[in-house]
Formats: sequence, structure tokens, C-alpha cells
Amino acid sequence: MKKLSKQDKQLIIDLYSSNRKREEIERELSELFDCSERTIRNYANELSLTKQPKSYNRIMVYDIETSRIKANLWWTGKQYVNYQQLESEPKIISISWKFVGEDKVHSLHWDKNHCDKAMIKEFLTYYNNCDMVIGQNNNYFDNKWINTRAAKHKLTVNRYVKSFDIYRMAKRYFRLPSYSMDYMSNFFGLTPKQKHEGIVMWEMIENGTKEQQKEYLKKMIDYNIGDIITTEELFLTLRPYFNSVMNEAVRQGKPKWCCSTCGSEEVKLDKTIFTEMGTIQRILKCKDNHQYKVSNKTYQDFLQRAIYGN
Repeated sequence: MKKLSKQDKQLIIDLYSSNRKREEIERELSELFDCSERTIRNYANELSLTKQPKSYNRIMVYDIETSRIKANLWWTGKQYVNYQQLESEPKIISISWKFVGEDKVHSLHWDKNHCDKAMIKEFLTYYNNCDMVIGQNNNYFDNKWINTRAAKHKLTVNRYVKSFDIYRMAKRYFRLPSYSMDYMSNFFGLTPKQKHEGIVMWEMIENGTKEQQKEYLKKMIDYNIGDIITTEELFLTLRPYFNSVMNEAVRQGKPKWCCSTCGSEEVKLDKTIFTEMGTIQRILKCKDNHQYKVSNKTYQDFLQRAIYGN
């Protein structure tokens, strides 16, 4: 094996850090360096590029279920509850997640002592290596819970993971009688949100016998997993109508003119618009009808690609 220059090393790092297939990368580099693909893999091993987490460069759908707070009250009815009246702290009972396009749904839950530290620690090994997380009202609920419990247990959170909140996007672009997952899943003809037994499930999990806790924790996890299926369907169904929070084409190592929503290279010009300042912008559309906006320079790159086929 020849000694690599700094430029050679950086090129290998950049390609392995993209979302392209490893076989494709190794074939391209072997031709460039005039060596075997096995030699390229050896270079990658030396640079510790083959030990990346399995969830590297992935998009995750996730959902959490949380516990209640006990408090000492003087009476019933609406009232202000001071933090000094609290007897317990809120915790996460269960977390379920899956990666978009995969079948398997993963789940974790708190331990027998109702501690969520081990669960949070394990979940963060996946969460921290995601490009984007998707949820229903996750910007104001799930994400903040993960941050709070991670800080409680002195665990590191990747603050630069992109977040796609279906609830907030739906409120911005649609006018619906309700923006709940239950209503939207029925309205758009998707897998219905699962039902549960109500507050009794939390009562059994938090205060029941060991047998009751085990039984109802399983029910909660099943309910949690059901939400993941519905959330992913909502995301895939509604994303053509929403703006993207991340450029999927660039994430996959493709040119900027590719579809920013799905990364497709099968795109065409939809229309041309002009800003108040006289800037030309192009609206492109992919084969799945995802609309997105690019600069005129990016559009010219697309035309050159179409003309010369590279």
C-alpha cells in the first residue's frame, strides 16, 4: 500500500462520509488510485471509517410516552401548583423508533426501578447519529423531553440533528378541523392511531403490582409502536405539501438540482418565478410531484448535466 497524501485521505473521508453505497465508493476510488477495492477498504480501516454507527446518515421517526407528576394539593378544581408541592419528577417511560424505509420498529423502556437513564443512554446512540428526526409535535414535546432527561443524567445530545414536526407543518400549510394524529390519519386514509385504556394504563404502570406493571407496560409499548407506524405514513403522505427542513439530495451526495425532498434525479422544470429584487428562481418537480425551489445557477447546472450526461 502506498502512503496517502493529506488530499488523498480527505477525499476518502469525504466519500465515506456521504450516503453513497460503499461498493460504489470503493470502485470509484480503486480506479482513481489504480489499486484494488480491497486496498481501498484497508485505507478506510486505517482512517477508522468502517466503524461508524449503523444508524449513520439516517432519518428517524420516534415517539415517547412519559410519566405523571405527584403533587400535594389542598383541594380539587383549577389551581396554581407550585413546584414545592411536587413529590416526584417526570420521566420517560418508553421510547419507540424506526428508520424511514425500514420495517423494524425498535423500543426501549425504563427499568424496574422506574429509572430512565439506561434507556436514554442507549437511545442517544441512535438519535445522535441521525440526520433528521420526525414526530408529531416533537419540536415542543419529544425533543425537549429527550434534551431534559439527557441533561438530568449528564448525557451528550447532538443539538444539530434536524427536526421535522408534522403537527407544526400541518398547521402552517393546511386548514383542518383538528391537527391531532388521530384525526389526520383518518382524514388522509392512513393506518388509524391506536387506542388505549386511558389513565388506568399509567396508574397500573406507575403504582400497580409487579404483574400489573409488566402487563400494562407491554400495552404501552404496543401503543407506542402503533404511533410510529402512523407517524411514518403521515410523513410520507404529506411531505410533498410541506417545505423540507433538510436537503435530501445533498445528504445523499447528489447535485443540488436533485429533489430536495426525496433525492430523486428524475426532475423537470415546473415554472420560473421572479423575486422583487429581480432574481430568477426555478421551481422543479420530481417524478413523485415534490416541488422545490433552486437558484438559476443550480438550474443551469441541471441543464448542463442533461446536455452532457454527467
